[in-house]
Amino acid sequence: MNTVEKLAKYIAGLCLISLMWGCEGRRTTDDTEVITVDTAEREDTAKVVQTGKTAEEQLEEFRGWLNQQSEKGDTAIRKNWPKVKEELRQRNARLEQNFDSLSDKSKQEYRDLQERYQRWETRQERRQQQPLDASKLSQFKDQLLREYKDLDKVTAGNIREAYLTFMGTVRTKRRNWTQDDWDYVDNVYGQLNERRGQVEGQIPTTDKIKIRTLQAEYLTLEGAADAQSVVRGTKK
Repeated sequence: MNTVEKLAKYIAGLCLISLMWGCEGRRTTDDTEVITVDTAEREDTAKVVQTGKTAEEQLEEFRGWLNQQSEKGDTAIRKNWPKVKEELRQRNARLEQNFDSLSDKSKQEYRDLQERYQRWETRQERRQQQPLDASKLSQFKDQLLREYKDLDKVTAGNIREAYLTFMGTVRTKRRNWTQDDWDYVDNVYGQLNERRGQVEGQIPTTDKIKIRTLQAEYLTLEGAADAQSVVRGTKK
């Protein structure tokens, strides 16, 4: 084989290698594009699942959120009702997605909170369809708050006493209240909470802690009354 033939075969070999390299490069590029799409899909999925919080933390937030809704007055609830229900749907979706990672105790708490919200929502729907009687509401306000019934005059210095007065009446009268009565009591509770929000920044820390304790007690008693009402309704 002469020098020219050797050179020609050498050049041909280089061309073949270059061609194969180019094909491999394009195939790799194609594969990379597929991988990129797959990664993007995984990232999109992760955005749905990943909230930056554990399921236990989400449950704690849900508990706090529900307490906030229960503290609101009728006017605020009515104004934001569609938004409240949509936020519940989103919170439920996140918790249901991570339900298996909750402890057994937290799973039961989550179901209890769902039931509590359902009872609260039913009450709100009923109250929006059947507004409260102004005269009866005034009577309940007098009974529950007594000297603190004029909430505009309740200050950061005496709001703790207003809550103590309210809860003292709740403890005494609650066993005789009907479901309809609880609607009026809850309305007064919402008004008191609205006033607390207006003077929040001036309330002493010790009073804030006491008020939170009283609020938690009220929500427990109210929830128990709602549950008993549901049981009575089921028996009927």
